[in-house]
Amino acid sequence: MELMIYSPAENERLPEIQWNFEEIKKYAAEKAAWYQSIAYTDADTKEMKNDKAEINKFITALEDVRKQKKKEYLAPYEVFEGQIKETLLPLRKTVSLITEKLDEVEGQYRESRKAKMEEFYYKYVGDLQPMVPFQKTIKEEFYKRAFTDKKLEQAYSCFFERLREDIKGLDQLPEKFRDKALLKYMEEFSLSAALQEGKRLEELDKLMEERRRKNEEERQARMAEESRRLEIAAREAQKQQEMTAKQEPMQKEEPKVEMPQAPQKLQHPQEEILHMDFRVWGTREQIMGLRQYLINNQIKFGKVE
Repeated sequence: MELMIYSPAENERLPEIQWNFEEIKKYAAEKAAWYQSIAYTDADTKEMKNDKAEINKFITALEDVRKQKKKEYLAPYEVFEGQIKETLLPLRKTVSLITEKLDEVEGQYRESRKAKMEEFYYKYVGDLQPMVPFQKTIKEEFYKRAFTDKKLEQAYSCFFERLREDIKGLDQLPEKFRDKALLKYMEEFSLSAALQEGKRLEELDKLMEERRRKNEEERQARMAEESRRLEIAAREAQKQQEMTAKQEPMQKEEPKVEMPQAPQKLQHPQEEILHMDFRVWGTREQIMGLRQYLINNQIKFGKVE
C-alpha cells in the first residue's frame, strides 16, 4: 500500500504570506534610530517609561500576528500528523508483540547455548575447576548462531589445553612466586602477564633482601662503634684512676696548724678490699651511668682480659 498526497501536489510550495514587510522594516529601523538618539537624563524617567511602553506595544502587535499565522499554517499539518499516528498505532503494537516474541525465542536459544557451554566445560575442565569457574569461560561469540556445537566443543577443548600448557610455563618462576603469578594468570588467562608479575615479584624480593642486608650491616656497624667507644671510655677511666693513685703518695704533707683538739671520734678498722670479675649488658646511657657510679664511689674497675 502506497501513501499518496493529493493536496498540496508534489513539489508544490505552500503560498507565502504577503505583507508590507519592507514598509514595516523601514518604520521599525527609523523608530529605533530616533529613540536611540534621545539623550535621556535623570529627570526624564516618566518619558523613558512611556517610550518603552510604546515600543513594546508595537513589538507585541507584530508577534501576535506572527503566532496567529503560524497556527493557521500548522493546522493542516497537525491534522495530517494525527491521521498518520492513528494509522500507525495498530502496526506499532504488532511490532511490539513480535519484538517480545523474538526476545523470548532469543532468551530460550541463549539458555540452550549456555547449557551446551556448561556441558563442554565439565567435559574438559578436570582438575582446573577450583581455579576456573564456569562463568569465566563464557564468551559472547559463543551465542552466535554461526558458532556450531562442533566449534563450541573445539573452543573449550583448546582453551583448557592452553591453560594447562601455560600453567606448566609458570614453573620457570621461583616456587615462592608461583602462586601469586598463577592468580594473576587467572584474571585474564594471559601467560605473558603472569610471567611479568612473577618477574616483578622476584625483583621486588631481591630489593627487599638487599635492603635487609644493608640494614643489618648498618646495625652491626653501629653496635661495633658503640662497643669501641665504651671500651675507650673504660680505658680512659682506668688510666685516670691509675694516675690518681700514683699521685696521692707523692703529695707533700701540708704544714699543720695546731688547733684545739676536739674529742676524737671512734676510728673504724679499715675494711678488706675485695675484687669481682663480671660482664654487664645495657644501653650506652646505662653503661655510662654505671661507670660514673663506680667513679663517684671510688670503686676501682678495669677491662677484663
